[in-house]
Amino acid sequence: MSNLFKSIRNIIINEKNDQKTKSNKEESYLSQAIDMIDLERRQKELDRRFIRKF
Repeated sequence: MSNLFKSIRNIIINEKNDQKTKSNKEESYLSQAIDMIDLERRQKELDRRFIRKF
């Protein structure tokens, strides 16, 4: 039983780390925007990627 909980815990920790990595990549992508128009375009692109997953 202990191994099961350790496995579940590891899955949750890995998922959190993956989410942080993804968030950092998105922030980096947005920070490369040249102006407000480019920033809005990039944000809409990220939003579309999020919506497509559902």
